[in-house]
Amino acid sequence: MMYTVIPPELLEAAPALSQAVCVRCPYGLVEGIRDGRGGVTISRVISTDPAAYLDPRMAPGQVWPESPDG
Repeated sequence: MMYTVIPPELLEAAPALSQAVCVRCPYGLVEGIRDGRGGVTISRVISTDPAAYLDPRMAPGQVWPESPDG
């Protein structure tokens, strides 16, 4: 028994999570969610190059083109 003001059906319902994808970029990889327009909204950069983290195009929330040439 749960004592809460939130309706039980909201507590039991799991939200649908988007599938994360990894896409190659000049620095290594970016991880994110497909946006449906041919791009990936960046959530994480995977790189050993420090310049990748300073590039404003690689910032979380930016859209990276999903094409291999990036």
